[in-house]
Amino acid sequence: MKHYHYTGNGDQGAQLQGWLMAASREDAIAQLRSRGVHPYAVKPGPGHVPLKVDEDELLVSLQELASLRRSGMAIDEAVAAVVDTAESKPLVRAWQQVHQMVRAGSSLSDGFASVPNAFPGYSVPLIKLGEANGELAEAIALVANRFEEESTLRSEVRAALTYPAFLIVVSFAVVLFMFVSVVPQFGDIVADSPEEIGGSMRALLAVSNVLLEFAWIWMALAVLLLGVTVYLWQQGKIQAVTWNALRKLPGIAAVVEAWEVIQFCNSMAHLLAGRVSVLDAVQLSGESITNERLQKKLTSACDLVRQGESLGGALSAVDVFPKLVVQMVAVGEKSAHLAGAMEEISKLYTRRMRESIRKTLSVLEPAVIAFMGIVVGGIIISLLTAIISVNDIPL
Repeated sequence: MKHYHYTGNGDQGAQLQGWLMAASREDAIAQLRSRGVHPYAVKPGPGHVPLKVDEDELLVSLQELASLRRSGMAIDEAVAAVVDTAESKPLVRAWQQVHQMVRAGSSLSDGFASVPNAFPGYSVPLIKLGEANGELAEAIALVANRFEEESTLRSEVRAALTYPAFLIVVSFAVVLFMFVSVVPQFGDIVADSPEEIGGSMRALLAVSNVLLEFAWIWMALAVLLLGVTVYLWQQGKIQAVTWNALRKLPGIAAVVEAWEVIQFCNSMAHLLAGRVSVLDAVQLSGESITNERLQKKLTSACDLVRQGESLGGALSAVDVFPKLVVQMVAVGEKSAHLAGAMEEISKLYTRRMRESIRKTLSVLEPAVIAFMGIVVGGIIISLLTAIISVNDIPL
């Protein structure tokens, strides 16, 4: 499933635009026409759209919407009430877009799909399922619960990475300061005896001169790089490249693998507990995963399940998850407690992910400190050696 941005006219002539999720451009056009929208521009968007709203406020809004719907309030009135309680402008605009579409006759899932930068991708298939089985409030609550769990995990990861990131930034700033401020001063001292300084000092002076003489070029490149980075981030391409790169790094790969298992099994546990069929649960869980490689494999697994294969056998055939996950799924199927097995797998891999993060950080922090010490210490030794050589001070 991909995001498509559309522009068109409604049945009453009003101009409409927004986003929707579809398997292809033709599927997107068919969905729009079934809603009474006559599109004249349908363009594919990024595979993953980063959220631009505050996570805590979004969670509160989703919980409020679920509560209002449980109380029997009509969905358009419930969304209007959430619009009034939202505070941040991006979230208010998102709920206003949803409210506008719901009042025009669209479903809540279509409204969520029209604002992909405000609601997580898995919210659309889950709410669509709730609309189909008449349990919309429970579907909204399911989205809120999953979003809360993922938000908690993300907060833990951010908190754990804050100190190493701070060390890296400080290390870079210190090295840059030495090249643009300290090294040139030592260069003036040894300028009268260039033949006496060593090769390392010459290299430091060369780097310093390049940084200073072409400072405006480096600043322009930095601004350009920042702009390109922001654009690619908004398109979701940096996340995809970063995710694939992290899968190949020792230590980090275990965290990424655990997170993918948690995403799938957590969604499966909630869906199966909500009496969703195994096939529908796998399909919806696959659509809610941001990794396209996993989505394709889970689609293949769904095809095998349709052909009569067990879920454990299908997952094993497509080689999508570790053997332990497949074995626990197979045991859950045999014991008729698949939802419980999925929940246990999610808990197990949550613990594994946290332990992997702890181990990775226990190596990363000393490595950053050691690298900073080696680089800064090497620069200082080169400077002192050059001064000693010029002044003929015996070592």
